[in-house]
Amino acid sequence: MKRIVVISAHPDDVEIGCSGTLQKFSLEGATVTSVITIAPSVEVKSGRDCNIVSKELSDSYLLSGWRLQIHNTNLHKNRRPNLLVDNNTMTELADLIDEYDIAIIPNPQDYHQDHRNTYQLALPLVRNCKEIWCQHQYPYNEFYTTAPNMLVDISDTWQFKKDLLGCYPSYIDQDYIDKVRRQNHAWGLQRNCKYAEAFTVVKRHA
Repeated sequence: MKRIVVISAHPDDVEIGCSGTLQKFSLEGATVTSVITIAPSVEVKSGRDCNIVSKELSDSYLLSGWRLQIHNTNLHKNRRPNLLVDNNTMTELADLIDEYDIAIIPNPQDYHQDHRNTYQLALPLVRNCKEIWCQHQYPYNEFYTTAPNMLVDISDTWQFKKDLLGCYPSYIDQDYIDKVRRQNHAWGLQRNCKYAEAFTVVKRHA
């Protein structure tokens, strides 16, 4: 039985980036823990606030059944999140992370600062895992300069992924889901399957 941890910045990052892969492993008996470094907080998008995001996050994990750990993120004076890469944050996150076989973390090439900070915080904490994978997450992957070195067939779990994406209607509409589907289909063509998710494996157990 594999033990998997995925460390991501925001609610919905897991669902967009690797939920098909996580469900594939779950159906094979793996345990999945999701650590989110930025708790729901004040939002700048109209029609989206902390309570709405919290409810959407809860709905998604009720559906998936995965274990959820949320970091108590520092906040700016305006109540927006302020994720710092420092010793205090590292210590706080270390308390949420146990020993795992596979760690899935953000890609260091993501243009979103929170994603890059999460990568820098996560990598030292998961260095003893047998395998470390970096996600290729839409839409950030459009600006990566390196291609993935592993594609995971999620043809049988795409519908489940779509259902999880549907748990975030304040941010993810049907057009967004279609764009994610097209990206997963493009990777699937490379993998000779219908849908796939992409990763860069930076450490693999011999």
